[in-house]
Amino acid sequence: MSRPSPSAPSIPRLIEQLSSADASTATGAVECAARAAFGSDHDALRLAQGGAVPAFVRALQGPDEEIAKYAAGGLIGAARVAPDLVAEAAGSALVAALIGWGDSVVATNAAGALGQLARSNPSRVASEPDALQALASAMRSTNDITVWNAAGALGWCATSGPSLARLVASTPGALAALCAAVASDRDPRVISNARFALAEIAGFGGADAAVRIIGTPGALGALTRTLLSGSPAQASAAASVFVEASRVKSEHAHAAATPAVLTALASAAGKGFAAINCINALNAIADASAQLALRVADAPGVEAALLAALSGSDALAGANAALALNHIADADGERVARLVSAMPAALPALTALLQSTDAIAVKASIPLLAKVAHHDNTLLAGLLDLPGAPLQALAAALRGADGDLAVWAGVVLCILVGESAQQAQRVLSAPGVLQAVVAAISHPDQRVVANALGVVRAAALFDSGHAVRLARAPGALQPLLRALGSPEDVAVASAADILAIACRADADLARRVAAAPSALRALAARLSGGGGRTAAAATAALFSVATDENGPRPEMVRRLAAEEGLLPALAAAVQRGGDAARESIRVLAAFALVGEERLVGLLSGAEGVIAALVGAVRSSADEATALNAARALAQIAATSPQDLGRSVLDAGAAEAVVQAMARGSDQAVSGLLQALLVVDAAKVAAVLATALPPPYTAATIRARTALASAPLSLGSVAVEALAHAAEVAATLRARTAALTALALAAAAEADAVRPRACAGCGLQGESAGAGRLRPCAGCSGKGPAGRVLYCSTDCQRAHWPAHKAYCKRAAAAAAAHEAAPGGAA
Repeated sequence: MSRPSPSAPSIPRLIEQLSSADASTATGAVECAARAAFGSDHDALRLAQGGAVPAFVRALQGPDEEIAKYAAGGLIGAARVAPDLVAEAAGSALVAALIGWGDSVVATNAAGALGQLARSNPSRVASEPDALQALASAMRSTNDITVWNAAGALGWCATSGPSLARLVASTPGALAALCAAVASDRDPRVISNARFALAEIAGFGGADAAVRIIGTPGALGALTRTLLSGSPAQASAAASVFVEASRVKSEHAHAAATPAVLTALASAAGKGFAAINCINALNAIADASAQLALRVADAPGVEAALLAALSGSDALAGANAALALNHIADADGERVARLVSAMPAALPALTALLQSTDAIAVKASIPLLAKVAHHDNTLLAGLLDLPGAPLQALAAALRGADGDLAVWAGVVLCILVGESAQQAQRVLSAPGVLQAVVAAISHPDQRVVANALGVVRAAALFDSGHAVRLARAPGALQPLLRALGSPEDVAVASAADILAIACRADADLARRVAAAPSALRALAARLSGGGGRTAAAATAALFSVATDENGPRPEMVRRLAAEEGLLPALAAAVQRGGDAARESIRVLAAFALVGEERLVGLLSGAEGVIAALVGAVRSSADEATALNAARALAQIAATSPQDLGRSVLDAGAAEAVVQAMARGSDQAVSGLLQALLVVDAAKVAAVLATALPPPYTAATIRARTALASAPLSLGSVAVEALAHAAEVAATLRARTAALTALALAAAAEADAVRPRACAGCGLQGESAGAGRLRPCAGCSGKGPAGRVLYCSTDCQRAHWPAHKAYCKRAAAAAAAHEAAPGGAA
């Protein structure tokens, strides 16, 4: 409506005229009163308090458009100063006017009055029947001022709180109309109010409203235009829509991840405080999937925007950028490593975030440091020299309650100590770091335990003293021993490695470990559970408990021998092979080399030990392993030649010696050979003789030497006689094997050519009434003549006196064949 006249009206007179019983007088006063109310808050208040509002309502509800226009305008003024009074008296009339007067100025002013009311009491407007729907419909008006007023009213209603914001968002057509207005070429004030309304709906309505907005046709275009509007506040609000919606469902993130939206977010991120939400929107979209993370990174301007935010002055924007880069690094770590490498300010920025008091900044920076260093550990060079106390910040994260953060902190520290001996020393001697490791190995999250132990394990590769210092640290040994029972293999392996190093250097520590039954049981369980690094580390720890640089520690060996199941577990580890086998044989050798008869008896009596040692002598390509196994067997044989020695010999030790000789390990097994000769020189000589016949190998020469040497001291004639006898025996064995194979095949061949007939009556299987022929159960298919068949039990009984002798011999021969080495299963 037009501006009021400059002349001051008589408010009492206008009130009197508005209340006049004469319709024409009252109608004529409406325009004057409306102009006064619209132009002056003082006059508007006097009019409202004097009873003008009911008169305005009556005029608004009349048929005269001109009068209704002024009446609605007067209500705008009155609503500014007395909103509760106007809402009570005129709310329904304003809604009716907005609906009924279409594109007229009446509707424009009615929307303006509702907007004024919504500023003061949005819930009162929203609760008015059909008010929100009427405002949503008014958004489709061709009158820009009507749209401007309606958008403002919807926006102010949304500011009341989450429930009203969601109510506005769910009003049919409201979001679509607002989005259309934002994307239109209407008056800039209309577009601004529509953006304001969307921002308030999103800001107060949360995820529910954001999802509704994203799902509205035209919303992406409207939000993109808002991001590029130049208004940090509106750009920030638009970005928050993408943040909230993307976190609800990945499909919303996919919908938002268009090149236009991503580029607009990157652009708006450079405009003041909008960076926080814009960068967070990029983070939320990248978080939805690896595919979207790469799409975000590929959008023009995004990488630059993230790096600018990372190194900028706003810590929250920097934290959001670090979070987004984390998601991109999960999809393509090398890419992010290159970005960080190309930006000198990146490491200082991440280190500053690391030391921030903001939890989000810390949780974003530490994983990113770990991920980029995984691809290029030189990116952490210089971190220790940056301002502040980055090591103490990492230590605080390592010992903190947040398991995921502690895991990443452990990774970063592992990388740092793995760079050099000097850096390892610098890290672990920094105040609080070793204490943090001690605290972390008691963490309930076993990944944290594994990484904390990994820090010291990596440092111990340069200096074993780091492992000793950890094991000796106050309160460290018990959690270190508990880690041996961890379900996390890496934790077990690192704990065992640290104990192996520390116990080797510290006898008192070895005694404390040996005195802890749970530790020995845990190590034995790792041997029984399989091979790999964990089993090898467990056996190395046992070896370090049992021995020092001077040899076995008898007291420790006795303690290990008392641990039930440990010796069989070591034997099983030997038979599986690998690094664990080598270490296990060293432990078994320590048992034997103590030289105590009781220990040797325990060793030789344990299930699988002698067989495992013999197997190592027979097949190990490692000279030291073969030597340790041979020494253990020699000690067992020498302790009791006619008892334990016989067990060693019967287990194939002499044959294993010959095979070791063939590999060139005769020096390793010479002591075992001498011990076996004491047990049974004739049997050993017979085994050595098997190496004499052609083809000649390295074992042939060594066997001849052994036969000619003490204690056998056989002359050349005797050696040649043995060689001849062995050659004849080998020939006979070959012929026997061939004949046995022929005999075994004969039964099948006989069956193939003989007719299928009953052995009792001769009735053939094809004859009428022959029925089904069944084999004799006693020698079924086992005899050299093939199967013996019968057509009935009567025939079998009648034929038994003739068949009995053959049946029993065939069954016995078959049983003997199955029991022989290489026989049938």
